[in-house]
Amino acid sequence: MNSVYGMTTTQLEPVLTPAPVARVLPRLAADTRYVLTGLPLAVAAVVVCATAMSAGLGLAVLWVGVPLTFFALMQARGFAATERERIAGVLGREIQNPSYRTSEVSRLLPRLWAVLIDGQTWRDLAHATLRWIPSTIAFTVVATWWAGILGGLSWVLWGWSLPDGDRELPELLGFGDAYLTNVAFYAAIAAFLVVTLPAVVRRAALFEARFAEKLLTAR
Repeated sequence: MNSVYGMTTTQLEPVLTPAPVARVLPRLAADTRYVLTGLPLAVAAVVVCATAMSAGLGLAVLWVGVPLTFFALMQARGFAATERERIAGVLGREIQNPSYRTSEVSRLLPRLWAVLIDGQTWRDLAHATLRWIPSTIAFTVVATWWAGILGGLSWVLWGWSLPDGDRELPELLGFGDAYLTNVAFYAAIAAFLVVTLPAVVRRAALFEARFAEKLLTAR
């Protein structure tokens, strides 16, 4: 703007940055959703792909197993495509889709053969049959943290209903058996879990996503 003396001054507009909580919460929600939905998808993938592949290999001598093997591999490709979309949000970058081998001939047998000898398709199958391992680990950690927070913060509402004969953890640790002591103890644990939750969930999501990245992305 011009001053009364004809000189020009520049007004700097303040740069607005989101508050830490506003940055953390969306990331926490996305990572939690990724991990908690990953285990059901892993179970579905291993049931569909491993079952079809086992049946296909067992019946390969009768040629009935060839279509079952082809079905298992194509289902693995489908699960892999879904997982690539999911890990892109966790890793924060675009995921390169791999190139699958194709047949120049439109006939059925060449197309089947192209799928059967494609290396990336077999890596997709490996991910479909093994992903339950990292998914189970990540799910267990994240579910435990969230359950500890919810249980610790709400203990004051339902702790009184527990049987009197049971000894609570604070009493076993020597803090006494007073109800308010128990409330404060579990609230303190919940507070610790709340503080560490974003980092723990982030690492669990990255652990699962990087396993998928190793097998499913372009080489």
